Amino acid sequence: SSEIFSDTSVRQLSQMLLSLIIFHTSEYILVIAIHGASNVTPSSLLISKHYAFAMLAAVLEYLTEIILFPELKQHVWISNFGLVMIVVGEIIRKTSIITAGRSFTHLIKINHE
Repeated sequence: SSEIFSDTSVRQLSQMLLSLIIFHTSEYILVIAIHGASNVTPSSLLISKHYAFAMLAAVLEYLTEIILFPELKQHVWISNFGLVMIVVGEIIRKTSIITAGRSFTHLIKINHE
């Protein structure tokens, strides 16, 4: 269980947490900028019980892996590549949201209007 508090796990879990904070905060700020603060609710953060459960499952999976197979987590280039993929994905997503402007919404349409 000392692997849980290793430099590797602290770095990787910190990267995950920071990525999630940046994602949700920037989404919320963009939605406010596009649609106005009066049209934004806390649900615009996209955090639900199901989402929280999925994140908890992801952390439990990570902890299980680092305890049972710590050697799989030691390759820094793999987690750094994952971080690069997150940054590129965020750039693409935020550019898309800005491009869509007022057409962008977190609301899911079931029927065409």
